[in-house]
Amino acid sequence: MDVVNEKTLLAEALKGQRLVIPDMRPIFAHWPCGQNENYQVVKDTTEKKLIAHDIDDEARRAFDDINPALLAAKWWPTSSIKQYQVMVDMIIWLGYWDDLIENLIPYPDAAEEMRITTKILVRQSLGLAGRNKEDVIISNLLICGFKSIADEVCAMYDEDQRRILLGHFDQYIDSTQLEAEADRSEKLPSLKRYWEVRILTSGMCTLLGLTDQFRIVPEFMGDNRHDQFDVCQQYISDLKNHYLLRASVNDLISFKKEMKAGSVLSSVAILYDQVNSLDAAVQMSLAHLRQLVDYFDCTSNTILSSFSLNDDDAESVSKFIDALRMVNTGNLDLQSSRYGVSQFMKASGQIELVL
Repeated sequence: MDVVNEKTLLAEALKGQRLVIPDMRPIFAHWPCGQNENYQVVKDTTEKKLIAHDIDDEARRAFDDINPALLAAKWWPTSSIKQYQVMVDMIIWLGYWDDLIENLIPYPDAAEEMRITTKILVRQSLGLAGRNKEDVIISNLLICGFKSIADEVCAMYDEDQRRILLGHFDQYIDSTQLEAEADRSEKLPSLKRYWEVRILTSGMCTLLGLTDQFRIVPEFMGDNRHDQFDVCQQYISDLKNHYLLRASVNDLISFKKEMKAGSVLSSVAILYDQVNSLDAAVQMSLAHLRQLVDYFDCTSNTILSSFSLNDDDAESVSKFIDALRMVNTGNLDLQSSRYGVSQFMKASGQIELVL
């Protein structure tokens, strides 16, 4: 295939094809799920906040479609109302910032300036700027609104923990440059390279670092009290596995939406390019999902059964594992128009549409 036209030719080959995605809920049927009881209260508060922000109509419609309050309610059904509101605010902030940086893909210099400025804002807001504070000029009120999110973080986390969280922010912000390079390239990335960048640009590591359940995780906490059990690597493996789970589901159900936006940067498209069959690409994605779920369950069981955790640690680890699982089961709620597939879903749960 001509490298110059690789992505264009792939998009043309996929256009008009019938995409059938079997019901994915049975894969996660043994995992817990729920919805935060404070959903309506937080939704009303969030809508008032959005009205107060100076954002354009397109961005407002996008948030209406996403319904960040419902998204967070499904992802973190057991969080307190205060923690839940912080997560909703963070989803909005990340989503809006991501759209802004995406719009700057044709303008690399302006995009890099925004990355630099945002990293300074985050560092200062988390109280980690030190004595030499750099000037930050950001006129967008919603982006500047990160300061109120950071106030909550500073109240919960000590300096060492905030530095670890800052590292996750920096990694996410920097990764958008890799995403932009992949978008500008006319060559399709390998599946391995795609997943490497996809995990970084998901922003989930930053979101998870803000939740109560994840303060026990060494990667987020910087707390070595679990080193005696040698479980740090298992935790980290679970987290990476979790990111792949969520991203794999999203790649399937958002494929039509991404195609409509002119993008073939998707694991589904890359698999199709390898096997020249959309049905086979879907089946390969589902097989990968099942393997990830099995691996997650196996590793989780090992952590809980093979190490001498005291009662408090065992309870904390169990909550951590269930929190990861509920992020994934919550992600399968397709009633939101976020993915644009609810109208194509059959009573059986199967999705059938034309690209």
